[in-house]
Amino acid sequence: MTVLAVAASVALIAGCNGENPGKPSTGQPASSPAGSGLPRAGAPKVATPLKTTALETNACDAASESEVNSTGVTLKTAEPQDIAGGKGCLWIFTNTSGTVTGNLNVSQPDGLSHLYALKAQGSGVTTFQPVADIAGYPAVVYANGGEGPGVCTLAIGVRDDMMYVLTTQLFSGSPKYNDACGLLTKFGEFAVQHLKAAQ
Repeated sequence: MTVLAVAASVALIAGCNGENPGKPSTGQPASSPAGSGLPRAGAPKVATPLKTTALETNACDAASESEVNSTGVTLKTAEPQDIAGGKGCLWIFTNTSGTVTGNLNVSQPDGLSHLYALKAQGSGVTTFQPVADIAGYPAVVYANGGEGPGVCTLAIGVRDDMMYVLTTQLFSGSPKYNDACGLLTKFGEFAVQHLKAAQ
Protein backbone atom coordinates (compact mmCIF):
# COMPACT_ATOMS: atom_id res chain seq x y z
CA MET A 1 0.00 0.00 0.00
CA THR A 2 2.78 2.44 0.90
CA VAL A 3 4.55 2.00 -2.42
CA LEU A 4 1.28 2.44 -4.32
CA ALA A 5 0.40 5.63 -2.43
CA VAL A 6 3.84 7.11 -3.03
CA ALA A 7 3.83 6.08 -6.69
CA ALA A 8 0.41 7.65 -7.27
CA SER A 9 1.45 10.94 -5.68
CA VAL A 10 4.72 11.09 -7.57
CA ALA A 11 2.98 10.27 -10.84
CA LEU A 12 0.48 13.07 -10.29
CA ILE A 13 3.06 15.75 -9.56
CA ALA A 14 5.60 14.53 -12.09
CA GLY A 15 3.14 13.71 -14.86
CA CYS A 16 3.13 17.03 -16.68
CA ASN A 17 6.76 18.01 -16.43
CA GLY A 18 7.48 18.33 -20.14
CA GLU A 19 10.90 16.66 -19.85
CA ASN A 20 12.16 14.32 -22.53
CA PRO A 21 11.86 10.65 -21.53
CA GLY A 22 15.16 9.26 -20.34
CA LYS A 23 16.68 12.68 -19.76
CA PRO A 24 18.02 12.82 -16.19
CA SER A 25 17.09 15.73 -13.97
CA THR A 26 19.94 17.94 -12.84
CA GLY A 27 18.44 18.05 -9.34
CA GLN A 28 18.76 21.85 -9.26
CA PRO A 29 16.17 23.77 -11.27
CA ALA A 30 17.26 26.87 -13.09
CA SER A 31 16.11 30.09 -11.47
CA SER A 32 12.84 31.33 -12.86
CA PRO A 33 13.17 34.17 -15.35
CA ALA A 34 11.16 37.31 -14.64
CA GLY A 35 8.71 36.45 -17.42
CA SER A 36 8.12 32.85 -16.36
CA GLY A 37 4.57 33.61 -15.26
CA LEU A 38 4.89 31.93 -11.86
CA PRO A 39 2.90 31.74 -9.79
CA ARG A 40 -0.13 31.14 -11.98
CA ALA A 41 -3.63 29.64 -11.82
CA GLY A 42 -4.28 31.39 -8.51
CA ALA A 43 -1.36 29.82 -6.64
CA PRO A 44 0.08 31.96 -3.84
CA LYS A 45 3.45 33.63 -4.32
CA VAL A 46 6.31 32.33 -2.17
CA ALA A 47 7.47 35.55 -0.53
CA THR A 48 10.86 34.25 0.65
CA PRO A 49 12.14 31.53 -1.72
CA LEU A 50 14.36 28.90 -0.13
CA LYS A 51 17.55 27.37 -1.49
CA THR A 52 16.98 23.62 -1.45
CA THR A 53 20.52 22.27 -1.79
CA ALA A 54 20.53 20.91 1.78
CA LEU A 55 17.66 18.50 1.09
CA GLU A 56 18.85 17.71 -2.43
CA THR A 57 22.10 16.54 -0.83
CA ASN A 58 20.55 14.64 2.09
CA ALA A 59 16.78 14.35 1.97
CA CYS A 60 16.58 12.57 5.34
CA ASP A 61 17.93 15.69 7.08
CA ALA A 62 14.39 17.09 6.72
CA ALA A 63 13.37 15.44 10.01
CA SER A 64 15.67 14.04 12.69
CA GLU A 65 14.86 11.00 14.82
CA SER A 66 14.04 13.17 17.84
CA GLU A 67 11.78 15.41 15.73
CA VAL A 68 9.94 12.41 14.26
CA ASN A 69 9.47 10.85 17.70
CA SER A 70 8.12 14.15 19.07
CA THR A 71 5.07 13.81 16.78
CA GLY A 72 3.66 10.75 18.56
CA VAL A 73 5.06 8.09 16.22
CA THR A 74 8.31 6.18 16.78
CA LEU A 75 10.95 6.07 14.06
CA LYS A 76 12.39 2.70 13.10
CA THR A 77 14.60 3.89 10.25
CA ALA A 78 15.01 6.67 7.68
CA GLU A 79 16.04 5.59 4.19
CA PRO A 80 17.16 7.83 1.29
CA GLN A 81 15.03 7.25 -1.82
CA ASP A 82 15.42 8.02 -5.50
CA ILE A 83 11.87 8.99 -6.46
CA ALA A 84 10.73 10.00 -9.95
CA GLY A 85 10.08 13.53 -8.69
CA GLY A 86 13.51 13.89 -7.04
CA LYS A 87 15.60 12.57 -4.18
CA GLY A 88 13.55 11.84 -1.09
CA CYS A 89 13.43 10.13 2.27
CA LEU A 90 11.27 7.28 3.53
CA TRP A 91 10.68 7.40 7.29
CA ILE A 92 9.51 3.99 8.52
CA PHE A 93 7.78 3.75 11.90
CA THR A 94 8.00 0.93 14.43
CA ASN A 95 5.45 -1.88 14.73
CA THR A 96 4.66 -1.63 11.00
CA SER A 97 2.44 1.34 11.86
CA GLY A 98 3.20 3.21 8.64
CA THR A 99 5.53 5.51 6.74
CA VAL A 100 6.06 9.08 5.57
CA THR A 101 7.84 9.96 2.35
CA GLY A 102 9.18 13.46 1.65
CA ASN A 103 10.85 14.82 -1.47
CA LEU A 104 11.58 17.99 -3.39
CA ASN A 105 9.67 17.73 -6.64
CA VAL A 106 12.46 18.88 -8.95
CA SER A 107 10.81 17.37 -12.04
CA GLN A 108 7.80 19.73 -11.82
CA PRO A 109 9.18 23.25 -12.39
CA ASP A 110 5.83 24.98 -11.79
CA GLY A 111 5.75 24.36 -8.03
CA LEU A 112 2.33 24.76 -6.42
CA SER A 113 1.08 26.39 -9.63
CA HIS A 114 0.95 22.90 -11.15
CA LEU A 115 -1.59 21.72 -8.57
CA TYR A 116 -3.61 24.93 -8.79
CA ALA A 117 -3.72 24.54 -12.58
CA LEU A 118 -4.97 20.95 -12.28
CA LYS A 119 -7.70 22.14 -9.94
CA ALA A 120 -8.65 24.98 -12.33
CA GLN A 121 -8.84 22.50 -15.23
CA GLY A 122 -11.08 20.21 -13.21
CA SER A 123 -8.81 17.23 -13.76
CA GLY A 124 -5.98 15.42 -12.01
CA VAL A 125 -7.07 16.01 -8.41
CA THR A 126 -9.96 14.53 -6.44
CA THR A 127 -9.00 16.43 -3.28
CA PHE A 128 -7.60 19.97 -3.30
CA GLN A 129 -7.53 21.89 -0.03
CA PRO A 130 -5.25 24.87 0.61
CA VAL A 131 -4.23 24.80 4.28
CA ALA A 132 -2.67 27.27 6.70
CA ASP A 133 0.90 28.24 5.86
CA ILE A 134 3.50 25.82 7.19
CA ALA A 135 6.36 27.67 8.89
CA GLY A 136 5.44 30.65 6.70
CA TYR A 137 5.14 28.77 3.38
CA PRO A 138 1.95 28.06 1.38
CA ALA A 139 0.65 24.50 1.34
CA VAL A 140 -2.05 22.30 -0.19
CA VAL A 141 -3.46 18.91 0.78
CA TYR A 142 -4.33 17.04 -2.40
CA ALA A 143 -5.03 13.60 -3.82
CA ASN A 144 -5.87 11.85 -7.04
CA GLY A 145 -8.02 9.13 -5.52
CA GLY A 146 -7.26 6.85 -2.60
CA GLU A 147 -8.45 9.22 0.14
CA GLY A 148 -9.22 7.71 3.54
CA PRO A 149 -8.00 7.29 7.11
CA GLY A 150 -4.23 7.09 7.46
CA VAL A 151 -3.60 8.63 4.04
CA CYS A 152 -2.57 12.19 3.19
CA THR A 153 -0.47 14.06 0.63
CA LEU A 154 0.77 17.57 1.40
CA ALA A 155 2.66 19.93 -0.93
CA ILE A 156 4.53 22.96 0.43
CA GLY A 157 5.68 25.73 -1.90
CA VAL A 158 9.29 26.45 -0.94
CA ARG A 159 9.82 28.54 -4.11
CA ASP A 160 7.46 29.52 -6.90
CA ASP A 161 9.06 26.75 -8.98
CA MET A 162 9.51 24.08 -6.28
CA MET A 163 7.32 21.98 -3.99
CA TYR A 164 8.31 19.84 -1.05
CA VAL A 165 5.87 16.91 -1.14
CA LEU A 166 5.01 14.67 1.80
CA THR A 167 2.95 11.49 1.56
CA THR A 168 1.89 9.17 4.35
CA GLN A 169 0.36 5.73 4.61
CA LEU A 170 -0.53 4.85 8.19
CA PHE A 171 -2.10 1.65 9.42
CA SER A 172 -4.81 1.24 12.05
CA GLY A 173 -2.28 0.60 14.84
CA SER A 174 -0.70 4.02 14.35
CA PRO A 175 -1.45 6.68 16.98
CA LYS A 176 -1.80 9.16 14.08
CA TYR A 177 -4.11 6.99 11.96
CA ASN A 178 -6.94 9.53 12.19
CA ASP A 179 -4.63 12.55 11.90
CA ALA A 180 -2.43 11.72 8.91
CA CYS A 181 -2.46 15.29 7.58
CA GLY A 182 -1.62 16.65 11.03
CA LEU A 183 1.41 14.37 11.10
CA LEU A 184 2.52 15.64 7.69
CA THR A 185 2.12 19.23 8.85
CA LYS A 186 4.68 18.53 11.59
CA PHE A 187 7.07 16.90 9.10
CA GLY A 188 6.59 19.90 6.81
CA GLU A 189 7.46 22.29 9.63
CA PHE A 190 10.65 20.34 10.33
CA ALA A 191 11.66 20.33 6.65
CA VAL A 192 11.08 24.06 6.17
CA GLN A 193 12.95 24.91 9.38
CA HIS A 194 15.92 22.80 8.23
CA LEU A 195 15.89 24.59 4.86
CA LYS A 196 15.73 27.98 6.57
CA ALA A 197 18.71 27.06 8.76
CA ALA A 198 20.73 26.13 5.66
CA GLN A 199 20.23 29.46 3.81
